[in-house]
Amino acid sequence: MGKQFIILAIAGVGTIFGFMKAQAGGLALDAAGNPYVADSSKHSVFKYTPDGTKSAFATGLYPLGLCFDREGNLFVSDGAVTDAKSRRSILKFTPDGKRSTFTTGISSAGMAFDRSGDLFVSQGDSIFKFTPKGVKSTFVTSKGANFIDFAFDEAGNLFVVDQALWEASLGRSIVKITPDGAKSTFTRLEVPRDLTVDATGNVYVSTNYEILRFTPDGTKNTFSSEAGEAWDLAVDRSGNIFVWNGDDAVLKFDPSGTATTFSRDLSPDKQWEHKGDEIVKAGTAQVVLDLDQELDLYGPESEILWAPDSKRFGFNYSPLHAHHTTYKKVAFYQLRGDKWVALHQPSDALQPSQLLQPPVKDHLPKGFNPRHCAPEWDELKLRTWTDANTAIVYAPCYDHSRDLKTAFLLTLKFDDAGTWKIVKTHQMSKKELEEE
Repeated sequence: MGKQFIILAIAGVGTIFGFMKAQAGGLALDAAGNPYVADSSKHSVFKYTPDGTKSAFATGLYPLGLCFDREGNLFVSDGAVTDAKSRRSILKFTPDGKRSTFTTGISSAGMAFDRSGDLFVSQGDSIFKFTPKGVKSTFVTSKGANFIDFAFDEAGNLFVVDQALWEASLGRSIVKITPDGAKSTFTRLEVPRDLTVDATGNVYVSTNYEILRFTPDGTKNTFSSEAGEAWDLAVDRSGNIFVWNGDDAVLKFDPSGTATTFSRDLSPDKQWEHKGDEIVKAGTAQVVLDLDQELDLYGPESEILWAPDSKRFGFNYSPLHAHHTTYKKVAFYQLRGDKWVALHQPSDALQPSQLLQPPVKDHLPKGFNPRHCAPEWDELKLRTWTDANTAIVYAPCYDHSRDLKTAFLLTLKFDDAGTWKIVKTHQMSKKELEEE
């Protein structure tokens, strides 16, 4: 079931500052070349390092776009969070993760800084400019347009993906906008998604299962057909193209189009890889565990967290459920010999409104009634491993307006056989809930 769904994470752009490349959109590179990914399905921004390590840089968001300024601050466009609330804003994160709000009332996948340090943001048929102090002005408006992603070249020209379909036979447009706001059509494509521009002015565009490259004069060629369903692009100062396709891997292509895997969702010992809905032996196509077949996954919102010793992992996923509900569970697996074996789940519930029932309910505070939680929004989620045998599971309780009413952190302790028990329950404080 899980393989029938496509992640619709719309992505980004790039900005060139002399010899330094700053990227924007769903995939962005910091000054050291580390990719950052806006994964809205997991409500997080993830950082990847060249050795395959993936970590959560920021959580609790609905990130749509990313870009770095010249000082290394990461700007994140944060969209709607729930059906009941909307938090449209652009957030600023310092390199050490300190968060502040840059502006509110706007969020978009398209974001980029120009050479003067002004931030440009797309919103429907308009592109707005923000000064470093947050003063907003309209850069360009085109009635009927649907501006999504964009990138600046070194001359200050802005290349924009316009998703509006003006005429079916002509497709959608890549628009070029000069620094003074003059617009022209650079090219037309059937399904342009994301674009970036390298230091020599070549424009790279992701489309259906390929990446196209356009020279500054508009000459088109196919850069690569090996990126799968590529959504997000970024380019570093050496002309290497980085691609994220909604899976758990960041791909890297050298300037000739030769592909290598830059970073994968590997176990700490580098022996196992989470690839789509499967666990494979790292560096091979040998499937050792098909999680979709085991768990009957629903949708793309899944996540694997490896134990530090690589002998266990927890898998946050959504099983089959009614479309009007939110239902997420966690499954644990342990390595026995060369096989991954399913362990008992913290909840055997087959439908929403039951995840906080026994055995979890037996460890919740007296007087707390799980029936007071909204049954249509039910979830348990592995948050982290504190060591090879200890996992922290997050259990939120939402009211019927889908506001977070309370939440618990459950500490699970595993023995050598993989049997676990809840050894500690922490009810989150008001401050902790506000941070959630």
